[in-house]
Amino acid sequence: MRHGRAEPISKSDETRALTEDGREQVAAVCKERASELAQVKTIWASPFVRTRQTAKIVADIFDLPVEINEVLTGDTPAQAVLDALAEVDEKDFPVLLVSHQPLVGTLVNRLCGSAEELPMGTSTLACLSADVWAWDCAELEWLQHKP
Repeated sequence: MRHGRAEPISKSDETRALTEDGREQVAAVCKERASELAQVKTIWASPFVRTRQTAKIVADIFDLPVEINEVLTGDTPAQAVLDALAEVDEKDFPVLLVSHQPLVGTLVNRLCGSAEELPMGTSTLACLSADVWAWDCAELEWLQHKP
């Protein structure tokens, strides 16, 4: 999931918070995909304020904790995320990753082998399935954009 719409200006990029509109859009996406999100067992979020806030909206609805994971910042090499996922116990899947562009778009598109065909705007949620988390090995189950 890409974080919701954030304020354009703050002291730093890391401290940009969600706007009220951003909060509402994240909640609306959660409502649209409630049955699917209810299956999530683990939520990871980047340490940036807007991703933590986005993850908290999901976590509060589904009564899950949020794990802050440095690997989900926008400038992390996508392979580092795959390496981190490889360390996750199978019982902790499905995992919801809450991150930023360009990382989230790169992950979705490279995992699905779709070049840049799958847009990941703010509050967009993608569901991917795979037997192995490697490039060109995942299938896009669905893509939910904000309403």
